[in-house]
Amino acid sequence: MTSWQLGPCLSASVPALTSGSHFAASAPFDRSCLALLDANAITRTITWNTGATSTLSMNRTTTVVGAVLMVNYTGTVSAGLFSGDTVLVTVTSPATDITLCTLGLGTVANLFGVVILEITSV
Repeated sequence: MTSWQLGPCLSASVPALTSGSHFAASAPFDRSCLALLDANAITRTITWNTGATSTLSMNRTTTVVGAVLMVNYTGTVSAGLFSGDTVLVTVTSPATDITLCTLGLGTVANLFGVVILEITSV
């Protein structure tokens, strides 16, 4: 399962926009170290508190620094509110399981982190 809870949000062009969320259900799985570090294309749909949606089409890159997984997504809003604008998402997930994983001693079942989403008008 992937879940992003966004807020408080600020938008100069849509002042009523104050929060958003993304949710995608999937079967539970343990992430291998290789899966943690995969770079790939990904799509996420944000549902805003106003009822509008934004589809984000992005490329994902990851790094591990100590026991922190840093995931960066870059791309564009491909549909919906803010369509055509650029996107930068940074997810910082501290977890002691990551240290074990990078040492070859286990997998990571769950990650909880801070999500920062920036949408910039082009």
